[in-house]
Amino acid sequence: MKHFYIPTALLLAVSSTWAPARAQNLPVDVTNTLRIEYDDNVFTTGSDSSTGKVDSFKIVNTLEFLVDTRQDANYLGIRYAPSIVWYEDRPGDSTDINHVLDLIASRQFSPTSVFQFRNSFRYAQEPELMDSDVTLRRRNDYYYNSANASYERQLIPDRTTLRLDGRYVILRYDESDVADFNDYDRFVLGSDLVYRVAPNTDAGGQIRYESVQYENDLRDVDSVQLGLVLNRIFNPKWHGDFRAGIEFRDADNALEQSSEAPYVEGSFVFLPVERTRISVGAGYSKDLSPINRFAQQTRTRIFGRITHPLTAATVLSADAAYAMGNFDLDDSTSAFDPEIHQDGDETAVQFSLRLDHRINVRNSIEAVIQYTDLDSDVRPNEDFDRTRVSLGWKYSL
Repeated sequence: MKHFYIPTALLLAVSSTWAPARAQNLPVDVTNTLRIEYDDNVFTTGSDSSTGKVDSFKIVNTLEFLVDTRQDANYLGIRYAPSIVWYEDRPGDSTDINHVLDLIASRQFSPTSVFQFRNSFRYAQEPELMDSDVTLRRRNDYYYNSANASYERQLIPDRTTLRLDGRYVILRYDESDVADFNDYDRFVLGSDLVYRVAPNTDAGGQIRYESVQYENDLRDVDSVQLGLVLNRIFNPKWHGDFRAGIEFRDADNALEQSSEAPYVEGSFVFLPVERTRISVGAGYSKDLSPINRFAQQTRTRIFGRITHPLTAATVLSADAAYAMGNFDLDDSTSAFDPEIHQDGDETAVQFSLRLDHRINVRNSIEAVIQYTDLDSDVRPNEDFDRTRVSLGWKYSL
C-alpha cells in the first residue's frame, strides 16, 4: 500500500501552489484545511501496557475536492480528501497518508420513484477505524469500502411507500497476520413498507437479511430481522424515528449457534430555536464483535448531539456517546480459552466539543476537543483513554 505515498504527496504539493490560481476555472470546489493537534495516545495504548502512552503533536493537512452537479432528474456528488499527517514524536514512521473518497448518485425516475447509490472508500495508516459505531483498533494499514444502494417507490402516492436497500462492506488489512483474523465481507439486504396512518405519522414493517464473513470464519454470522418502524412529526420543532423487532441469528462457530434476540432503536430531533438542533437516541441489539474470541456481542448505546450558533459566524457543537457491549460465553468461539480468557462487559465513552468560526467567505477556523475511553472486562490489557486537542484553519480556494 505504500504506492499511495508518491501520487498523494505530489497532489498535495502541486495543488497548494496551482489551485489558488486556477480554482475559479474548475468545475469543483476546493478547500484546504491545516490543523495542529496534540494527541496524548497516538497508538491507543492500553493502560496496562509496559511501554505506556506515546503522545505527540501532529500537523495534519487535508485537501478536499467537491463535485456537486444536478441535471434534470440526475444528481452526482463526489468528495475526495487526501491528507498528510506528520507526527513530531512518534516512534517509527513519522508520516501517514490517508485517503477519503465519497460518492453519491441518484436518479428520479418519476415523481413517485427514486434510486440512490452511495459509496464510501477509506484508506488509512492509523490504528483506529469506526465501523457501525464499533471501534476497531489494529496497528496496521487498511482499506475499507461501503457500497449502499436504495430504491424508493410510492405504491400509493402520499400514502404507501416501498423502500428496498442493500449494502456491501469490505475491510482489508495490509499484513497477513492481522488480515487472517480481521478481514471481512458484510452484505445487507432489506425492505421497508411504510403506510401514512395520519398526516404526521408513518408506520410500517421491515425485514433485513445480513451476512458477515470473516477471513478465518470464526465470527461468521447470518441474521434476519423482522420488525416495525414508526416515524412521527410531533410538531414543526420535534420529530422522532423508532424501530423494533426480533432478530434471528446463526453464528456457525459460536458455542450457541442459533439465537433470537429483540432489537430496538429510537431517535428524536428537537429544534428549540432557529439554527439550534438537538438530537438524542438509544439502541439495543446484537452486533458485530471486535474481538476474535466472540462471534457477536449484545450492545446498548446512548448518544446525543447539540449544535448551537453563538453568533451569526460562530457555531458550537457537542457530541457524546456511551456504548456497553456484553460478551457472553454462549457467543464464544474456538479462540476462547477459559484458562486465560473471560466473558464480561466492555464500555466505551466518546465525547467531542467543536467551535467553528467563519472569518470571511474564504477563511474559517475551528477548535476541537475529543475524548475516548474504553474499559473492558474481556480485554483488560487494552483499556485505554485518549484525548485530542486541535486548532485548524480552513481556506476555500
